[in-house]
Amino acid sequence: MKRAAPRSAGRWLVVGWIGVGLLMAVLVAVNPTHFTSIDSGYYLQSAENLLDGRGYVVLEDGHYTWNGVFPIGYSGLIALFSFITSLPVLLSSKVINWLAIGISTWLWYKRLGAVRTGWLLSIWLLGSFLRIATYTWSETVFLVLLAEVVWAFHQQLAHPSIRHTLILLVLGLLLFGVRYVGGYIFGLLGAIALGHQLWPQKVFSWLGGSLPQTAGNRLTLVTISGLVGMGFYFWLNSRFTDSPYGGERFHEAETGGSLLPLFLLALVNEVLLIRDFISDESNTLAWIGVGIQVTWLLALINVFKRIPPAAGSRDTQRLQKLLVSFGGLYLIILFALRIFSPFAGPTARLMAPFTFCMLFAAMLWLTEPGRQLWEKTFRPFWIVLLVCSWLQLFPQVDVSRKLRQVQQQFFSPSIP
Repeated sequence: MKRAAPRSAGRWLVVGWIGVGLLMAVLVAVNPTHFTSIDSGYYLQSAENLLDGRGYVVLEDGHYTWNGVFPIGYSGLIALFSFITSLPVLLSSKVINWLAIGISTWLWYKRLGAVRTGWLLSIWLLGSFLRIATYTWSETVFLVLLAEVVWAFHQQLAHPSIRHTLILLVLGLLLFGVRYVGGYIFGLLGAIALGHQLWPQKVFSWLGGSLPQTAGNRLTLVTISGLVGMGFYFWLNSRFTDSPYGGERFHEAETGGSLLPLFLLALVNEVLLIRDFISDESNTLAWIGVGIQVTWLLALINVFKRIPPAAGSRDTQRLQKLLVSFGGLYLIILFALRIFSPFAGPTARLMAPFTFCMLFAAMLWLTEPGRQLWEKTFRPFWIVLLVCSWLQLFPQVDVSRKLRQVQQQFFSPSIP
């Protein structure tokens, strides 16, 4: 899958990664909240308490309590990095997100070469993903890990081994350790293992390759081990709080029919890369973004209809299929959870794993060997879209209200 590239292309990757970091730094500096939210307060406060030796706790109602709202992974990373570098936890969170993008870029460079990886890195220059990377949120680390899980499963299919099995298990647990929803990976792997037992030909057709009996058994082992690990963490939450999930999350909220318009709007927003439509907010910029993107798309179609199609490799096709499948299942799980758990959204933040997987698969398709003409033609169109997508970085909700919420979170009385 790796394409040979001149050494200078590798240098451009470093330049691109540094460019992402500089943009993040500028955004953090000019934003009154430094791109933090209520959830950021939980992450940062828990990281501070880990550093101070209080444990994985947050201050609630005047006393410290175990933070079961979010798993320990992201706060633990912040605390560890802050401990090693002596940087404040807020700055540490931003650097961690940037380093996660850099590590991901390096890993995919080793697999695909500089040119193809450059296109993957450019996803983080889209306004929506640049905003996610800049926020003190766990999503950046989650997205990087999700791509690694897909690659590990791809490798397990291509070269079944105990090593790849263990890597898949560890990555799956890390994904869950960053966000609870990451546990869906084990459900998917378990479904594939079960399907392999019941309908081997259909699974063979879907995967685009054979899955030996030993590999199927290892997937079952990964699933069971992952579920045990998740169960242990939920048991810890139950022991230290009143809920395995850090609070009452699951109760009948809305019907699937009433949620369908919300998710349709969310999908529309994910397609509109320049600017989202937000309820009860001014959408002038969103309509401007629609106009720009429709014009962009019509021009793109007019140019590309003259370029003959090119076939892709079977190896890349399977990786693309896995990315689409992992991203699509995440969307289904998100919809199902929303029926029983009235969390906010589906926001761009929650939809990001779905969109990220789709964009990742699209970039792999575009940069297939043999599609150099497509890639060269698309490059100026993509640059225009990236620049226009920075409209996403303009405030989309009441900044003053969010600032007051964050200030209340950070400046609440502390217990020595």
